[in-house]
Amino acid sequence: MWERGDSMKGFWDKWRKLIIISVIILVIAGAGYWGIKALTTGGKTKLVMVTKPVIRGELEVTVRGWGNLVASEEQDAISGAAGVLKEVFFEPGDYVSAGQVLAIVDAGSLEMEIKKLEFQVEQKRIELVREFGVSPDQVADVDPEAALVVRSPISGRITGLTARAGSNSSGTICRVVDNSTLKIQLLLPKPLFDKVEVGQKTTFMPDRFDGMDLGVVTVADPTPIAGEATYYYEVWVELENPGLLKVGDTGALVIHAPGGDVQQKAEITAYGLEETVSSSLSGRVKAVYVKEGAIVKAGDPILEFEAGEALFGAMEKQAEFRALLLDLEDKKSQLGNLEIVSPIDGVAMTKTVNKGQAIAKGNVLTRVSNYNELDLQLQIDEIDLPKIQEGQTAQMEVWGPEGRHIVEGVVSQVGVSGNRQDGLSSFGVTIRVVNPGFLRPYMHATAYIFVSKKDDVLLCPVEALYKEDDKWFADIKDGDSRKPVELEVGAMNDMYAEILSGLEEGQEVVVAMSKDPEEGGGGGMIPYGY
Repeated sequence: MWERGDSMKGFWDKWRKLIIISVIILVIAGAGYWGIKALTTGGKTKLVMVTKPVIRGELEVTVRGWGNLVASEEQDAISGAAGVLKEVFFEPGDYVSAGQVLAIVDAGSLEMEIKKLEFQVEQKRIELVREFGVSPDQVADVDPEAALVVRSPISGRITGLTARAGSNSSGTICRVVDNSTLKIQLLLPKPLFDKVEVGQKTTFMPDRFDGMDLGVVTVADPTPIAGEATYYYEVWVELENPGLLKVGDTGALVIHAPGGDVQQKAEITAYGLEETVSSSLSGRVKAVYVKEGAIVKAGDPILEFEAGEALFGAMEKQAEFRALLLDLEDKKSQLGNLEIVSPIDGVAMTKTVNKGQAIAKGNVLTRVSNYNELDLQLQIDEIDLPKIQEGQTAQMEVWGPEGRHIVEGVVSQVGVSGNRQDGLSSFGVTIRVVNPGFLRPYMHATAYIFVSKKDDVLLCPVEALYKEDDKWFADIKDGDSRKPVELEVGAMNDMYAEILSGLEEGQEVVVAMSKDPEEGGGGGMIPYGY
């Protein structure tokens, strides 16, 4: 960056070369008139010419800039896992190598989060299996329109159907009952329970009609249940239904035990299999495909929602499930990133964490800077940019252990897009330097980029030059007067211009006018052209 003390100095820095090369020359262009007038006027103060000789010598053209050094390579050491820092192994200023462990995240809290997410994923998966009517491995990718059709979860008979086409529906739609089997619950006292075992055969004799229905003991739970006078034990029996029995029918149940039959008054408690058909979606019913009492098979459609509110709800639920899967996958991947390592060889410049501190994934622990090589980043005026090319040598002035030091560098990059400010555009130019050992990032430096160098050329002071009609001129001293001479000008720096034709070595060129002390006014110097 260019250095600026205040707004006026910044303006001067920006326009310095234009002032030297353009403003002074344009002002001097009027010197012929104003100088002669000053010499010939009858005023009290007489002006005399100040001259400098045309010389032969070396002309070196440079472009100067100011800026701050930055490391050629810098990267942040970033946490790949969330949790509490178990250990931190570095301090600011430490040299670290690529891959070196800088800190370790404790896995405990992360493992707990993973278990919690796994439970949430499975709960959501079960919900969507019912909602979409597909297998568990398909819920993340199935077309959400599948949820618009509600299907029977089991084979059985429809009962309690409430949905109607054209109406809004949500929650429970109906029940599907598989009445091919029936269940009876018994509570037996300890002496009878001790005779019963799972798998024993049973016979049920209903009160409503003659006949016997065979069954089997499916549950014999030894957990005591407190009654009014004693403890009871739960036993479940499953029967085959010939088609006439229903829940609520009573009769005598005989359990055929080796130690003697156990006979109890019993009531059919439930059907063998019964599922409630429901949907967490809500919306307008497009069609109902079953009637009350209809026999359906598992997977048969029961109703269909219209696309709209219901479809949006299905898409939202699927998106929530996918988000849970991604979160779980991310947490599991973090288990493999508990060690936070240095991304490059370099120096740990900062330290933003301490042992025992909670951090999130993506937190920066330190910035690692490799400043074996550094870049000086400059902003160069558009009038100088055409002179600069990658590969040009440069000298950099910087403060070191023994005061001002000169460090060699090379132009490594020239900007292709400029920044407009104060009427001129500036372009970024980067100079790459090898660190001699004492340079540090963000140190200030002044750079001189060597554009060209010519030996044994004719040199004229730039303050003697002026332009008229795009032609270069200088005034030479001719006795007590001066004479304009047209010039052919070559390379130029802040002090001298190369003269290709028009002047000879040793000629005196007018650079300013001075008050003659003998005529009064103290002999002060007046800039040429005034």
